[in-house]
Amino acid sequence: MSQTNVRLTIVYDDYNGVKPGFTKSFGFAVLIEKNNKNILFDTGTKIYPLTANLETLGVSLRSLDAVILSHNHYDHTDGLPEILSRNPDIPVYVHQFWDKPVRSQGIYVPQKNRVTINSAREIEEITSGLYITGALISPDYGGIYEQSVYIKAPNSYILLCGCCHQGLNACLNERLPLNIPQNSKLNIMGGLHGSKFSNDEAEHINTYVESIILCHCTKNTQLFKNQFGEKCRAGILGEIYYFE
Repeated sequence: MSQTNVRLTIVYDDYNGVKPGFTKSFGFAVLIEKNNKNILFDTGTKIYPLTANLETLGVSLRSLDAVILSHNHYDHTDGLPEILSRNPDIPVYVHQFWDKPVRSQGIYVPQKNRVTINSAREIEEITSGLYITGALISPDYGGIYEQSVYIKAPNSYILLCGCCHQGLNACLNERLPLNIPQNSKLNIMGGLHGSKFSNDEAEHINTYVESIILCHCTKNTQLFKNQFGEKCRAGILGEIYYFE
């Protein structure tokens, strides 16, 4: 893989199919490989099968450079303890509302590992071209804050969402504070929960979206497929996705 390209692998998911050698389970996690860095976005629900799926890829927990957690729900956080036991100094990126009580709350993130994100910014300390949005609130589960990630590929960006409780439009609006051009080619991946576009919105977004890869908690599958056609497909656990 070219150092300038980006590779994303779904390592924990329950939405669709699974490649041989991987174990399907409720939750979500994606391995981001960019500029020779390994970043884990969310950690699934259980230590196993997270560790087994990473081992199938040949990725050790000690080789991870950082963890980014989208929101404080157990199905996105509870694979973390084993990572911390084998990689005790790894930075874990959370938003500033992380300790706000919420239904279905995930595990505690140790203060010594925490890097708290207070506003949308590029995470240059991990690698260039990796951006994190602000914490956006949704009324789901009594009020849950969530952050998403943008990743710069050579000729496009990738928007990676955990559950997208806040809605895709809110995530797309975060391009402005991140100085991401509104007309840049965009790929979308992740759990999209109840997100949906009107037909007029979808027609506009279709002018710059190259792909939508549905995962985890997505509810409006058929609507996305109707609006985006062949650009939209279901993610596969263990699949490696290349972005240029």
